[in-house]
Amino acid sequence: MLTTWLTLRQADEALKQGRLDEALKLVQQPEVQGHKRAGEIVQQIGQARLERAKLHLEHGDTAAAWKELIAAEQAECHDKQVFKLRQDLVYRGLNEIKALLTAGEPARAMELVDKLRDRAADHAELTVLEEVARNWSLARELVARGEFGQAVSVLDRAARQYFQPLEEFRSEIKHKQREFERVVDDLHRGMEKGRWRECIHLADQVLAIAPQHGEARKARTKAWKAVEPPTVALASSPPPLKCSEPEAAADEWPRRMLLWIDGVGGYLVCLSPRVSVGQATPDAYVDVPLFADVSRLHAYLTRDAEGYLLEAVRPTTVNQQTAEKSLLRDGDRITLGSSCQLKFHQPVSISPTARLEIVSGHRLALTVDGVLLMAETCILGPQGHVVVPDLPKPIVLVRRRDGMAVQLAGEMTVDGKACQDRAMLKPTSIITTPDVRLSLEPVGPRLGCLR
Repeated sequence: MLTTWLTLRQADEALKQGRLDEALKLVQQPEVQGHKRAGEIVQQIGQARLERAKLHLEHGDTAAAWKELIAAEQAECHDKQVFKLRQDLVYRGLNEIKALLTAGEPARAMELVDKLRDRAADHAELTVLEEVARNWSLARELVARGEFGQAVSVLDRAARQYFQPLEEFRSEIKHKQREFERVVDDLHRGMEKGRWRECIHLADQVLAIAPQHGEARKARTKAWKAVEPPTVALASSPPPLKCSEPEAAADEWPRRMLLWIDGVGGYLVCLSPRVSVGQATPDAYVDVPLFADVSRLHAYLTRDAEGYLLEAVRPTTVNQQTAEKSLLRDGDRITLGSSCQLKFHQPVSISPTARLEIVSGHRLALTVDGVLLMAETCILGPQGHVVVPDLPKPIVLVRRRDGMAVQLAGEMTVDGKACQDRAMLKPTSIITTPDVRLSLEPVGPRLGCLR
């Protein structure tokens, strides 16, 4: 009896101080089950939950309002305001879904539909909105795969009269379908006649319309395998210089190398922890040479235990803020001078390797798609430092004291020799896997000089 009295008193005290979860836990103890006062406290907890829910709704916090309302219902609060509040929240949810559909965001609308369903919301209009959002999202997936006819059929079931953007999307599909069919026909003719460079361009056009189109991806890979990527500067670039420095041994790793990935592109790989960035000129040396209105030596990027430190030699900003020294974060936008912009990426949390992407329309002195600042590892794959979408298993380049190695769970060929799981590399190695082909090429110490 003493235990029952003490538990009820503690529950009363918790209720008065607004500690509702604690109060409910106390009245659920076995020693107070069935006690009249325990039932009264549960009712009071439900009422308090209801008041909190109403207050959250007044402040526009619908998520918190839903949480408190459901807790009030679980506490068997029989106040008629519970039903009214549930109706209000459901109507607000429906309006939010309509607003997202009107804005052309079916995926986010579907997320709200699922949340309402999880909260036991039941309304005839919710069923209609759910059908619209689901079919709209499915149509987008079909378009990405190039299945335009089926996408239109799905939209015709989506009650498109409810939302003008849905009708606009349907018209857009029709337009894309005509363009898609034209380019695919050209791609097929190019493949038949072996015009591989043309096929690469056409496959890219197809994938710009339908990014998940499997046939175009395979055609692009086949075309890249038939055509080695160029390893010289663009035609408008200054002619390459001959290096006056003595050539290194074939197995000696330079400061920089080119990494070519068939069907993906090329990257300038910088192996030094301190990298210089500046203008591409015949009489000056920097690790990252840019054809842009920047100084011959404009900045340094230094990798240490803290991350990457940008040290500006000439006017530089990071995220539009003037910076002389700045510790870089993933997604930072670096502006050299007045207009040359680089975006800094660290896409893999377990590896300090970073990627620089030129986003201002300028270009490097070599025909590559970006710069890799390589630490101990460089990962190639759907979620890697270099995105290779169709790669089922990641390929990892690993730096070692005695050189560089490649790791892949499975079979591969390195420089014509069959290997399993791991192999050592040379600066001129060619790696062939069942899914992709890679090649390495050393870059000389001066602009445009390939060793």
